Amino acid sequence: MSEKHSYINPSEKQDLSHLEASAGGEHLDEHGWPTTPPISDRECIFRCLENCEQLAGLDRKQVKRLMEEFYTMKTEHVRNEEYPAL
Repeated sequence: MSEKHSYINPSEKQDLSHLEASAGGEHLDEHGWPTTPPISDRECIFRCLENCEQLAGLDRKQVKRLMEEFYTMKTEHVRNEEYPAL
């Protein structure tokens, strides 16, 4: 017994590149996907220090002093994602 279905295989290949989702913008990688804008070296150092502020094995006072030395305004990056990072 053969079952019937409604799927019809298209006889010609279709260009579906117009269906790709992309936010666009000025910061795209080599494949055309949106990336985060670059940040300064100073901001990179500050973010690294901020991430390890409470890390065991480091002198917290030294890290705090370095954070004050490298303090800078963080670049605001708004993520437009359906599901936030966990």
